[in-house]
Amino acid sequence: MRQNNLLLFLCFVVFQSFSQVVNIENKRIYDDTSGWSGAVDASFSAMKNTDLLTNFSLRPRVQYKTSKHYYFLISDLNYSKGASKVYSNMGMAHFRYAYRINGPWKWESYAQIQYNQLLDQQMRSLVGSGLRWKFYDNKKSKYFVGSSVFYEYEQIRTTALINQEYRMSNYISWYVDPKTSFYFTAATYYQPLLKDFKDYRFLGQYSLNFKMTKKIDARFEWTSFFDSKPALNVVNWTFSSSFGVRLKMED
Repeated sequence: MRQNNLLLFLCFVVFQSFSQVVNIENKRIYDDTSGWSGAVDASFSAMKNTDLLTNFSLRPRVQYKTSKHYYFLISDLNYSKGASKVYSNMGMAHFRYAYRINGPWKWESYAQIQYNQLLDQQMRSLVGSGLRWKFYDNKKSKYFVGSSVFYEYEQIRTTALINQEYRMSNYISWYVDPKTSFYFTAATYYQPLLKDFKDYRFLGQYSLNFKMTKKIDARFEWTSFFDSKPALNVVNWTFSSSFGVRLKMED
C-alpha cells in the first residue's frame, strides 16, 4: 500500500523534471492583443499513509506585447518530499525578448537558469538568440518554426563536473482551434551539439482537447524526451501520457 501511494503521489511531479529541454511554446499566451497578460498556477498536496508525502509547485508567467516588441517571463518551481527523502527538487526561470523584423519574422533572444535534482544538476544556465517565423496564420490555426544558437553552462551535482557547450535549438510548433469540438497544440524540439551532431536532445509535446458532449470535455497529452548522451546514472529516454475528462456543471 505504501508503494502504491508513493507511485500515485509521484504522478504530481511534472514531466519537465526529467527533461533538459523546456518547451516554451506551450507556455506562450496566444492572443493578438497588446499590453500585459499573465497567470499564476500554484498547488500543494499531501498524502499520509506510513509516511507523509508532500508536493508543492508554483508556475507564474507574464507577457507584454506591442506591435514590434514581445517580452515573456516564466518560472517553474516544484518540490516533492517524503518523511526522509526528497523525490523532486527543481526550479527554472526563463526570460525571452522578441523584436518583429518584418511581417511574420521575429528575432528572439533568451536567457534561462535552472536546477534539477532528478537530472543531477547543481545549476544550468544558458543564453541564446535566433529567428522565429510564423509561416501560417489564420483565425483557426497558427504554425511556427524557429532556429537559434545558445551557450550552455552546467554544473553536475554529484561529480562537480562542469559542461560548457554551444547548441542549436530548432523547433516547429502549431496551434489549431477550429472553434468546433476540439483544439490541438504541439511542439517538437531538436537540439544538437554544434561540434558533434550525434550528441542531441529531442522533445515532443502534444495535446488534444475535444468535446465529447455538451457537458463533458476530454484531454489527451503525450510527451517524449530523448537525450543521446545524458549525465551518468540518468536515463536517456523518458515519456509520459495522460488522459482526463472534465464535467461541466453549469446550465
